[in-house]
Amino acid sequence: MSLPLEGIKVVETGGWMLAPLAARHLADMGADVVKIENPAGGDPSRGLESIRLQPITALNYVIELDNRNKRSMTIDLRQEKGREILYGLVEKSDVFVTNFQEDVLIKLKVDYDTLNGINPRLVYATGTGWGLRGPEKHRPSFDISAFASSGLMATLGELNTPPVPSLPGMGDHITAVVMAYGIMVALFHRERTGTGQMVHASLLGSWIEAGGINLQQALTTEEDVPRRSRKSAVNPLWNHYETKDKNWIQLAMLQSDPYWHDFCQATGLAALEHDYRFSSHNLRVDHSSVLISILDQTFSSKDLSNWREQFGKYNIIWGTINSFGEVATSPQVRANKYIVKYRHPSFGDIEAVGIPVELSKTPGQIRTTAPELGQHTEEILLENGYTWDDIERLKEQKVIL
Repeated sequence: MSLPLEGIKVVETGGWMLAPLAARHLADMGADVVKIENPAGGDPSRGLESIRLQPITALNYVIELDNRNKRSMTIDLRQEKGREILYGLVEKSDVFVTNFQEDVLIKLKVDYDTLNGINPRLVYATGTGWGLRGPEKHRPSFDISAFASSGLMATLGELNTPPVPSLPGMGDHITAVVMAYGIMVALFHRERTGTGQMVHASLLGSWIEAGGINLQQALTTEEDVPRRSRKSAVNPLWNHYETKDKNWIQLAMLQSDPYWHDFCQATGLAALEHDYRFSSHNLRVDHSSVLISILDQTFSSKDLSNWREQFGKYNIIWGTINSFGEVATSPQVRANKYIVKYRHPSFGDIEAVGIPVELSKTPGQIRTTAPELGQHTEEILLENGYTWDDIERLKEQKVIL
C-alpha cells in the first residue's frame, strides 16, 4: 500500500518542536524529510535533559516523537559550502520548513526570496511566535508566551487563583498542524498552477484559533470574556463534578433540555425533573448555583464506577477527567491507534503517540525511528552527486560532522 505523500521531498531546518513537528506530519504520510542540523549539537531538543526540562531517560522521547520517519544530516549553514549543499537539496525539493527567526534566515541566506529564486515551485513554510508583521514580530517566543498573550490563559482556573499555564509543547503541536495544513493547501495549489509560495503559521495565531469562539464573543459583545468558577457555571450540565473516590466527571450537555429526563433518571434525581426551578434550560441557568450544589452532593456520594454504569443506560454526554497515565491505558485510545507500538533498534518495542488523522485507503505509517544526529549525512550527499573524496573534504572543513 502506497503512502499519500510518497515522492514529496522536504527539507527541514530549525529546532525545538514547531518546524520538526510540521515536517513530521508530512513524514508520517510518506514524504522524504531531510532534517538539517547544526554539527555543533544539532536540534536543541537533543539537549533538553541537560536543562532539566524533561525527565532523564535513556530514550529522548521529544526527539523521537517529533522526528520519526526522517533522515538527519549535519550542515554548517554559516559556511558557503554548507549553503551550497542546502541549495542543491532545495533545487530538487517540494517543501522547505523552518522556524528560524527572520534575521537568522536572512543572515544564513535561506530566506524565502533566496530559496524561491533557486526553486520557484518550492513551498516555503515558516513558523514564528508572533506573526510576520506588527511591533512584536521580532520578539523571541516559546509556546507558553504566546498562550499567555492569546487570551486563553486569563480565562482558565478558579476565581481568585493564579492563571493556569499551558503544558509544554501544546502550542507547538497546534501550530504544527496548522502549518502542515497550509503546506498541503499550497501543494494542491502548485499542482494546479505550477508555482510555489510561502506558508506561514504563528504560535499566537494558532492559539487564537484554538480559543477563537471566545475572541469572537469579545468582538461581538464588546465585552471581555470572564473567568468563571465551576460553582457558578452558567449551565450545570456543562460542568465538572467530583466523585466519592476522588475522580472527576465532565458533563457536556450544551442543549440540556433533550437530556434532562435521562439525566435525572441516571442520577437518581427524578424528583427534580419537574421542579419548577429546573424544568427548562433557562430556568436551570437562572438557578444554576442551587442545582450545582445538589449535583455536587449527588456525585460525591458514589464512586466513578457507579456513574459509568448509570450513564451507560441513558443518553448522557459526559467524559472522565483523565490523567495522562490513564490516557495511556485507555481502551478507547488504543482501539483507535492514538497510541501505537513500533520497534526501536536500541530500545526494542516502544510506544508512542500515534498519527492523529486517519485515511481509509492510504493511512500514514511509522516506518523509522528518529535519526541520530547526522546519521544520514553521507547517504544524502552520495544521492546528490557528491563523492567520498568530496565528503572527506567537507568533514575536514567542518562543513559536516
